[in-house]
Amino acid sequence: MEACGGDDSQSTPSSEGAVLVVDDDASARLLVCRALRRNQLRCVEAPNGEQALELVRATPSAFDALVLDVMMPGIDGFEVVRRLKGEPSTAHIRIIMVTASATTDAEIVRGVEFGAVDYITKPYSPAVLVAKVRGACERARAECVLRGELRFAEHHAMVDPLTGLFNRRHFETRMDEASAYARRHDTPFAVVMLDLDHFKVVNDTHGHPAGDAVLTHFASAAREVLRGGEDVAFRYGGEEFMLLLRSCDASLAVEVADRLREHLRANPFVFSGGNAVTIAFSAGVAAAQASENFASDELVSRADAALYRAKKAGRDRVERW
Repeated sequence: MEACGGDDSQSTPSSEGAVLVVDDDASARLLVCRALRRNQLRCVEAPNGEQALELVRATPSAFDALVLDVMMPGIDGFEVVRRLKGEPSTAHIRIIMVTASATTDAEIVRGVEFGAVDYITKPYSPAVLVAKVRGACERARAECVLRGELRFAEHHAMVDPLTGLFNRRHFETRMDEASAYARRHDTPFAVVMLDLDHFKVVNDTHGHPAGDAVLTHFASAAREVLRGGEDVAFRYGGEEFMLLLRSCDASLAVEVADRLREHLRANPFVFSGGNAVTIAFSAGVAAAQASENFASDELVSRADAALYRAKKAGRDRVERW
């Protein structure tokens, strides 16, 4: 989960909140920071818009909120808000604008439209300032926790809890992405459907916990063999797995599957009783064709047909569609 908050000088997370106070008037910054610090809110100071942008962009998670003066030389407060809210890494930061008593309603509306969550008019009550900043920090932290929970939920919705590989649902999403990438770069991609040989015997002989350990062993082997960033392994269901290989034709996909078979032979699975066994699999390979605009619609059924041939031919082998 991302850090939320920071200390007076750097970006160390703080449970009490972290506020960047931006004002070209040093005495005004001092008054704001003094009021906030008396109420256990941490402050960092910036004398202008340029430095404020630099600080926030360097460590976006360091700040829960900004107290931002509108009228500053150089980059004014409106432009700071516009730039921060226009960047995904900083858009979440809550900004309270400090305006002069002569500021017009139109200017206040402009700041809110850019993304400021609130404003304070000079001269202001320290109690009101603290209440608004504390509220902004608390909401920022609640949103931070929620974002972390959403990321956690999204991750676990696409990951198989036993093996840690991506699941079948995510495979379908990645297939569409692979097809689009292949069309953009005019390069093939391939899928390999694998089925562990005689897996039922493992469950019947050694029990389901041992079977789960075999699946985990296979998943670890797949991670070691595949190219990071280019190839992705998925648990498709039961003892079936899929490999999605980007920038890869059918011949290269067969080589990848064979490397995985060799790796499993070199690293047998050892049961709790000390008995070692080589995990073997049958596999079917299918590659997207340029003549079909690298469509992914039929790849799974083609790989499944090739897998069926591998099983019929005696298992522990790889067949191409």
